[in-house]
Amino acid sequence: MIETKQVGSFEGAPVHAHRLTNRRGMHAVLLDWGAVLMSLHAPVDEGSRALVLGYESFDDYPPRSPYFGATAGRFANRIGHATFELDGERFHLDANENGHHLHGGRNGLGRRLWRAKADEAANAVTFRIVSADGEMGYPGRLEAACRYRLDDDDVLEIEMTATTDRPTPVNLVHHSYWNLDGGGTIDAHALQVEADFYLPTGDGQIPTGEVLSVAGTALDLRRSRRLDAQGEPVLDNALVLREPAGRLRRAAQLVASDGRCRMELWTDQPAVQVYTGWKLHHEGSHGERFPARSGVCLETEAFPDAPNHAHFPSCILRPGEVYRHVMQHRFGFS
Repeated sequence: MIETKQVGSFEGAPVHAHRLTNRRGMHAVLLDWGAVLMSLHAPVDEGSRALVLGYESFDDYPPRSPYFGATAGRFANRIGHATFELDGERFHLDANENGHHLHGGRNGLGRRLWRAKADEAANAVTFRIVSADGEMGYPGRLEAACRYRLDDDDVLEIEMTATTDRPTPVNLVHHSYWNLDGGGTIDAHALQVEADFYLPTGDGQIPTGEVLSVAGTALDLRRSRRLDAQGEPVLDNALVLREPAGRLRRAAQLVASDGRCRMELWTDQPAVQVYTGWKLHHEGSHGERFPARSGVCLETEAFPDAPNHAHFPSCILRPGEVYRHVMQHRFGFS
C-alpha cells in the first residue's frame, strides 16, 4: 500500500512523502527531496521500532541533514582535491569538504528535488532527476533514477540507474544511518562484513591507492563482533567485498543489541563504506537528538576517489551504457 501527502516545499516546489507499507506492518517513508528514506519502522516488541535515523519534519532536512537516508551523488563519497582527469581532459568539481569533493558537492543529487512515480502493484516508488552538463563540475547530462520497493518478506530493495550523453564518473549511494535498537548508540550492535581487504586513507580521508588486509585492524569484521569491541568505534573506511562485483551477493549483516532485529545487506557493488557516525552531533526542531555513534552507515559503492586511481575498478559511465546499482536490505525479526 502506498500513501502520498505533501509535507513542505523546496525552492517554491511542493515536496511529498510517500509511505510504503507491507502486509506484515513494516513501513517506509520516502521523500521527493534527495530521494530520501525518511523513516523505516518494523513491528517489534508489540510496537513499532525505528530502524534508521531521520528528522520528524521535512523542514529540518535542507538546512541540517548529514545526508540522513539520502541518495548521494553524482559521485558519492570523496574525490581527492575535487579534481580528476578523464580522456585527457582535467575537470574541477565543487570542493565542499576541506578542499575535496564529497557526495556530489553542495548541490549534489542528495540535496535536490526528484520527480516521483508510485507503482501500487509492486509497492514501489521510483524517483527521477536530471543533472545538467557542468553541474558541480561534472561532464555530461546525467539522467538518474532511484527505485525503492518494500516486499511482503520484509526486504527493502533500492535500485539506482543512470545514463549520460558524455563520459562521466558515477557512484550513486544510499546514505541511511542504521540503528536497529530504535535508539541509543550502535556500540552494542554486532556487525559482520564479507571483506578481507580495505582502502586505507590519508589526509582528508582520501584513499592512498593501497589495498590492504583487514587482519589485525579495527576493520576486521570477517566474524561478527560488537562495534565497540575494540574501543570507541570511529570507523570510516571502504571495505572491498570478497566476491566479484556485478552480481547480487551478501555484503554484511547487522544485528541489534537485543537480537530482536537482524539486517542482511546484499549488493552488486565492489565495496561498502562502514561509517560509525562518530561525527554526528545533530538535533531536530521537534526535540530529536542524534549524538555521536547513534547510527552506522553501510554504503554500498564504487571505490572512493576511483577517478584518480587507474588500478581501482572503473566508475566511468559512457554514452550508450547504463549504470546500475542494486542493494537489498533483508530483515528478520524475533
